[in-house]
Amino acid sequence: MSDNNSIDVLKEKLGEKIRDIAQPRKRRVYLIVDRNDIQDAARIIFYDLGYRLCTATGIDVKNGVEIIYHFYHDEKRMMVNLKTVAPKPDLVTKSVAAVFKAAEWIEREIAELFGVTFEGHPDPRKLLLADDWPEGLYPLRTDYPQKKVDGFEPQDVDEPHPDATHIL
Repeated sequence: MSDNNSIDVLKEKLGEKIRDIAQPRKRRVYLIVDRNDIQDAARIIFYDLGYRLCTATGIDVKNGVEIIYHFYHDEKRMMVNLKTVAPKPDLVTKSVAAVFKAAEWIEREIAELFGVTFEGHPDPRKLLLADDWPEGLYPLRTDYPQKKVDGFEPQDVDEPHPDATHIL
């Protein structure tokens, strides 16, 4: 898959599964699929196109938890970020770990820290949090109760400088 036709090849292979696709930079493609298509999309990217899974991330967003699987092709030096959303209130999606073992631990982390249920995960045991951690309490979600820390007072943040490189 050359730089010029990355999106074309993904469109050809994934077809109707694609909800949105973009290539904001030469060597990075963002691809969004429905949670019910995540396994098939990951299988195609991993097995058919030869990408490897680097990691996955979870982000608590307004409508659920966005899960991004980061795939990389070493020879082509191309990154494909495969996104889906586990929507609120159920926070359920298909498990990519059911397709290849490389996703097992990272999905367990996302499950524990965000409360996502990965259907078909081969080993959904706890991984990070203590055995007596309270059920229904997920430390990386925005609804996680923050405790007061001595010597720290949250402050309002001014608008960023126009030349700032971060996004609010």
